[in-house]
Amino acid sequence: MYQKLLILALLLLPAFSSIQAQDDWIFKNEKEGVKVYYRKTSDVYELKLITSLKVPLSGLVLLLSEVDNYPKWGYKVMESKELNKVSDMETYYYSKLDFPWPLDDRDIIVRSKMEQDPATRRVTATSIAQPDYLPANKGVVRMRTAKTTWTLIPGPGGWTYVEYYIYSDPGGSLPDWLVNMALEVGPRETIKNIRNFILQEKYQSAKLAHVRN
Repeated sequence: MYQKLLILALLLLPAFSSIQAQDDWIFKNEKEGVKVYYRKTSDVYELKLITSLKVPLSGLVLLLSEVDNYPKWGYKVMESKELNKVSDMETYYYSKLDFPWPLDDRDIIVRSKMEQDPATRRVTATSIAQPDYLPANKGVVRMRTAKTTWTLIPGPGGWTYVEYYIYSDPGGSLPDWLVNMALEVGPRETIKNIRNFILQEKYQSAKLAHVRN
């Protein structure tokens, strides 16, 4: 299965040569059909995962739009709720993240916006932290710096090329083992959970009026 997935990814990669040409990315590893790259900006790590998922484009857009379901597949996401739905392609939401004891849990408020290129059908979903959208909560560290970008491009045979970019500063002093876990485990587990979650019929047969498959 993963050999087929990797072959498909290789077939799709030429279309994204401009993305891959960034030579400051460092290849970390590849496991179960997911390639992981990272780079360090000041004291903050950026991460990029590349894979392909067997689901229509609308299915992944639907998945990313269902904020309340994030704890079901997002790694260490304890709580997630929509605060303000601006449109089908833009929303503000709140998430709380589970950090191991004795560290305080983190929370984040995000503005998420999707755009689709009408020619290529590429969907870009960008989420940026909005830390002052609501007052801080006691006992939780508010993450003030974070950006994630999902790049989704439909491919042949019902597959979708996926690039997942993460830039975040969780705030506070974190031990090296936790930073390494964040690089190695968290995002990869999220992709693994998504791969299982999208097997549901609602995602496999999704059709959205605001998305062109």
